[in-house]
Amino acid sequence: MIVNEMAKGWQEFWAEFFRIKHRHSIEGIAEWDRKVVAHVTDVLGLKQEDRLLDLGCGSGDHALEFARRGMSVVGIEIARSLVSLGNRMASEAGLAAELMQSDMRETNFREEFDACIIINAFGVFEDSGNIRVLENVEQALKTGAHFYILESNPVRRMTRKWERWDEVEGGHLLMRSDYDPRSGMETFDFFYLTEEGDKIIYAPKPEDDGVSVRGKVYTLPQIVGLIDTAGLTFENAYGSVEVPPEQYAVESETLVVVGTKR
Repeated sequence: MIVNEMAKGWQEFWAEFFRIKHRHSIEGIAEWDRKVVAHVTDVLGLKQEDRLLDLGCGSGDHALEFARRGMSVVGIEIARSLVSLGNRMASEAGLAAELMQSDMRETNFREEFDACIIINAFGVFEDSGNIRVLENVEQALKTGAHFYILESNPVRRMTRKWERWDEVEGGHLLMRSDYDPRSGMETFDFFYLTEEGDKIIYAPKPEDDGVSVRGKVYTLPQIVGLIDTAGLTFENAYGSVEVPPEQYAVESETLVVVGTKR
């Protein structure tokens, strides 16, 4: 029985709930993270002392792992709570990783990085915003440096409407996804039922400016077009985070797009 219904914003509740509590409850997530880092390192040819930009970094799960491998990492994340946690963990471990609170569309780095990664964080804006993100990648990278974008396979996202319950901290989370073929947008709906019977729903607050629970689903040719528009060069597409790399196909679980700054 539902006792109370509460509306909470991304900054005050959902960022920490999704990106820390829920994410870390997913079976096998730590192993998947290690595979992602190994895959990025392999396909981009990263080495110790490289400087890496991580856009949409969450609480820094990948950023900290790259730092453990001897790289210097800057992470960009819009949620204050995730930035605070990531920086605290980096400091406690003595790692060369710094998380900064910012919107991915508003970074202003200039030819500072040897590589840039966007892990499950691309497409959260309309076309103009997503192009702006890629333009910022182009500006941030050194000439000849690489970028790496990882998303779930768009073919699967466009053909599957899903709904599921997850148990988190004794309560239950309902998540639903709906794809609109007319706009190409995927919208997420979710709420959390606590053990005490409270229902927590998402409602954006003024401090949530720049946060979206909708995302544009791009096919590989569409992403290549955006990359070209932003002045970057597409190199290859992979269908998993396994090493050795596997080429992307319509039946792949993931889509990894790799390219360079001209």
